[in-house]
Amino acid sequence: MTNDDIALLREYARNNSEAAFAALVSRHVNLVYSVALRQVRDAHLAEEITQAVFIILARKADKLGDQTILPGWLCRTARYASANALTIQRRRQHREQEAYMQSQLESQENPTAETWNQIAPLLDGAMEGLGQKDHDALVLRFFENKTFAEVGATLGASEDAAKMRVNRALEKLRKIFTKRGVSSTTAIIAGTISTNSVQAAPVALAKSVTAVAIAKGAAASGSTLTLIKGALKIMAWTKAKTAILTGTVIILAAITTVTVMSHFRNAPPAQTGRLKLPTGNVTPMIGYGYSHDVIILASDGSLWSWGEERLGWPVLGLTNIHNTVSLRRIGNETDWVSIAVGDSQNLAIKSDGSLWAWGENLYYQLGDGTKITRPTPVSSIPGNDWKQAATGSRSLAIKNDGTLWAWGANGAGALGIGSITPQIATNSVQVGTSSNWTKILGGGIQTVGLQSDGSLWFWGSPDGHGRGKNNFLVPTRVSPDTNWIDVCFGYFTTFALKSDGTLWTWGLKADIYNGGPDNGLDGSLAQITPQQIGTESDWKSFSSSQGCFYLILRKNDDSLWALDASEHRTIKSPNAYKPITPRKINFQKDIAAYAAGGDNIGIILTRDGEVWTWGNVLGEHSQKDFWSNGKPAYPKSKTIEKPWQVSNIASPD
Repeated sequence: MTNDDIALLREYARNNSEAAFAALVSRHVNLVYSVALRQVRDAHLAEEITQAVFIILARKADKLGDQTILPGWLCRTARYASANALTIQRRRQHREQEAYMQSQLESQENPTAETWNQIAPLLDGAMEGLGQKDHDALVLRFFENKTFAEVGATLGASEDAAKMRVNRALEKLRKIFTKRGVSSTTAIIAGTISTNSVQAAPVALAKSVTAVAIAKGAAASGSTLTLIKGALKIMAWTKAKTAILTGTVIILAAITTVTVMSHFRNAPPAQTGRLKLPTGNVTPMIGYGYSHDVIILASDGSLWSWGEERLGWPVLGLTNIHNTVSLRRIGNETDWVSIAVGDSQNLAIKSDGSLWAWGENLYYQLGDGTKITRPTPVSSIPGNDWKQAATGSRSLAIKNDGTLWAWGANGAGALGIGSITPQIATNSVQVGTSSNWTKILGGGIQTVGLQSDGSLWFWGSPDGHGRGKNNFLVPTRVSPDTNWIDVCFGYFTTFALKSDGTLWTWGLKADIYNGGPDNGLDGSLAQITPQQIGTESDWKSFSSSQGCFYLILRKNDDSLWALDASEHRTIKSPNAYKPITPRKINFQKDIAAYAAGGDNIGIILTRDGEVWTWGNVLGEHSQKDFWSNGKPAYPKSKTIEKPWQVSNIASPD
């Protein structure tokens, strides 16, 4: 970075100087905003990405080396945050592509505009493919409009050397563009980038960015924290990739893989080991996680996992195994009694009432008082009176006395403590004063719970992504009824079950199931009042997972049924979707536990210890399969429609 940049950053890091940081923001906010805007094509989202980038800068101010080129670092960080945001906003991509094609048609009479419209969608990906020095040279010359002498001084080279490096980097860009169907000269590319690459950020953005970033994100929204989290993961992965070829792959949290279900006639993966889990007297449980992992509590009190760690965090709890097509045992204990499976971390309770956790720990959500990632279960919040736990961007747990406690990230007020501050709770805090909680469920920045009188409560973000209004900062009753018996999350949807056997839903995408109005993407019409799905009144239990379109239900006669809404992964006109109706699942064995996940995945544990599954095959993809050319990848999974049996291997590793 320039001497002035480093001086300002060091002044901020050492003395917490708001003036120094404000000067850096003012100097570079247009650059960051332009990179974000060019990639996401959404001014509001670009502002949020800009906010996230400067929060990351504030957090890393004392860690950046003296040789860092700050404009280049900011460009790369903005691309990481934008990649995260683009994946989260994947449903907008279709409309963005249409808008781009329209702009192509409108710019035929203007060669400069046409060239920019052609290279703009490719520019940041091409820049990412350059070496760091070439990348930084182009940023300084064309994004920051530095002279060759200034570029050379910043890079520690002569003016002539800087000119040669810029010209070589331009030629590399030209070749990349040519391979992608855009033919032009280096002179036109240089002029086009210089003219169009940086747009003025909104006037008020620099001020708001400075205020929130100086507080290290304490007042940031839940969606901004999600962008920060995802960008930090990509940065960590990129750094590891540079150092070693087999670095840990980090992929974005709170993202739904776009997989169009193909009914392949595939054979199950080769299975070794036993075909039955040990049995006993513990109530068995199955949890499906957003990382494509499955955690099973067997009835003998042992803990098992199977699947993948696509988000890069060690959710399988197996230390050195990061994907497995067979169940593997977690440790050797047989005193587990409850589990809670989340996006990137998991919780479990032992028979002595102690709480344990493993996986990602960026926001103290494991409850061990650190931010250290844990590959195997470690002791969580102290105590021997824990009864049931839940996890999302934060963790929650109910004690034997019916009180509720929470810790971790507080995006959108998901901790339920009446405020969005503290943004992160490093220790457990009590949620309200009630002592009759019976079930708690955490999904992203939403929380839902049941109390012993059958009442239903909700807090956090009503739309699920944090951009809607009127977040609930304390547990809020969403229905006057007192016959609620179960709850679960789906894709931006909450499902609830009544004792009379009726099924209900609310949330951003509740219209998919209840036929209400389309709530759109901004959450402004997100439903917060339960509405009934169908007319059936003989449901007794159900299962789904956050971000999933697949819901499995069980009737009073013990038959299993599926509600499959995966068609809604594809954007269509409202009338083009098929009605969602329950479909019976043909499975005749005695079911002890079951779970649903993804768009088609079902898992069943029978009373004699057999584990059966169908849908996308889990465990065949390693972490490197979820990352390609510096970007998230979405490998296609094999699909097996009929249930097949999963084996288990007792040795943890």
